Parts: sequence; C-alpha cells; structure tokens
Amino acid sequence: MIRLLTSRLSIAALLLCASGGHAQNRELLGEYRIGIVGRDQGDAIYQATHLGAQHAARELSEQYSIDVELLVFTPNVEQGGSQPASLAALFIEDADGFIISPAEPEVIRSSIEFALEQEQEVVFFENHLEDIQVLAAFIADEVEAGRLAAEALLATLPTKGRVAILASNHPSSGMQERLVGARAALGYRRIEAVVSCAPDYKSAIETIRATQEADRNNLIKGWLFLGDWPLLGMPALPWKPGELPCVAIQSSPSAFMYIDQGYVSALIVHPYYDWGKSSMTALVNKLHKQKTPAERIQRNAPRIVDWRNIESYRESWKTWLK
Repeated sequence: MIRLLTSRLSIAALLLCASGGHAQNRELLGEYRIGIVGRDQGDAIYQATHLGAQHAARELSEQYSIDVELLVFTPNVEQGGSQPASLAALFIEDADGFIISPAEPEVIRSSIEFALEQEQEVVFFENHLEDIQVLAAFIADEVEAGRLAAEALLATLPTKGRVAILASNHPSSGMQERLVGARAALGYRRIEAVVSCAPDYKSAIETIRATQEADRNNLIKGWLFLGDWPLLGMPALPWKPGELPCVAIQSSPSAFMYIDQGYVSALIVHPYYDWGKSSMTALVNKLHKQKTPAERIQRNAPRIVDWRNIESYRESWKTWLK
C-alpha cells in the first residue's frame, strides 16, 4: 500500500510539473478545479459539507462570471478508501486547491506539505494541523460543544442529580475537548461516571446498559453522549422515553427519532453545511481575487437543537441529503 501511494505521488509530481501551464491557463480563463476530502462517504455530515461547497461554487461562478468545478474525493472507508489515496488522486486531477477535514493528521501530513510545495491552496475544516500554514481553517469548537451539551442537560436534571458521560475508548483531540467543556460546565460533583466504548452503535448500547445495571443505588439521573453512536440504530436505550434526561452531540440525522420519541431532549450540532460553503468561498476568493481571509483560523460555534427548532433543522437535513 505504501509503495502504491509513493508511486501515485511520484506520478502526481510529474503531472503537476507538466501541467503548471494548464493551471495558469485556467486562471486566465477563470476556470478553477477545487477538491473536497471529508473523512468518510458513509458519514452524512460530509454530504452536508459537500453541498455547502457545491452551492458556494455555483454562487461564486455566477458572481464572478467564472467556472468553478467541485471534485468530491471523500473516501469510501468501507471499501478501503483513504484520505492519502484521495489526495494522490486529486494531485493527478490537477486541482487548483482542496478542502479537507484531516482524519489522521500524521498520516496525511506529507501529502499536505507536498501540495503546499506545489503551490496548491489548502483549506482545513472541522479539524486542522496546527503547525502547517494553510490558507484558512474552519474549526469545530469542541470545548463549546461539550459545554453546551452539559448546560442543556443541567436544565432538565433534578436538583443535585448526577450524570454519566459516554465517550470513545480511543478519543480524538476533539473528543477530549468535548469532555473538557462538559466537565467545566457540570463540575465534578455532578458527574457520577465517565464511561467509554468503541465508537459504534452496538458497543455504545452495551456500555450504557452495563453502566445502568451497575448503578445499584440509582445515582445516575441523566446521560451525556459525547458522540451519537447510541442513536445510530433503532431505540435500545435501557430507559423509557422521558424517564432520564439525555443530551447528545450529533453527527447523523438518525438522531431525530430519539427527540421525536422523547429519549433525547437536545442535540448539539456543528455547522456542517457552512464548513463547505465558507471553505469554498475562501479558496475561490484567493485563487481569483488574491484575497485572503481576515482570520486564518476561525472556530465555529455549535448550537443547540431541541423541540423549539428541530423542525427547521430537520428540513435542512432533508435538503442536504437529497
């Protein structure tokens, strides 16, 4: 696999050198090819991000009378796809720049550095590599997500009630930041347990059930899910709707049924669509107008979705998933 990737990057380097004139010609003609690389085609949030980028490409094409082509290269992880392979393919496609959510920063570091050496423009979204200078980075404020989730839970929690927090057993830096935000808002006196599981539906349900069974004194009065893995299948939570307050940080539209049925009182959501739109706008403005963002790194605040605004948010997902 390493030999294959090295070969692809070598071919890409040759093609990039040979195609420098083509890129300059496209710039003169107002034609730009922008790639987007999410983490996994199977994750719905990247479909929302793709659509945001597509809409921005269309609007900017009309505004500037140019031609912006979006190349979607988010890997299909189930079929063995990966971000390094997607980036190698984008190099061969001779993209002018690309938008990427780095899933494993150290794995793609050399590819990003290679792209920058070839004077491609790069924008990060959701996460970023702090020591690599790119055009812009639109980052999820995960500390704020954890804080908002905890505050939403406290609003429905009994006085002095304690909560259990569900996290991943291999937490990313973002997951760790969510926990920091949740702990700050709850305080140690309100946390009964922090339990971890593999980030999938089955493991999450098993962990929640085992935690509830071990709570012999009925001290757990609410749950905070730092990921929405328990909501990725049919309801199987070990409590009745409305029996325990529960808040989740969402990444999938499947979570809506849990609010509809009363298992979850609120979701904390990131601006998935806006990531694509903002990233594409920053890239095109730089390529066509030589205009750079006023702030290179922008932390985007999450928001709460509950019974008051769930219908409008549900309609947004219907649009994103068409």
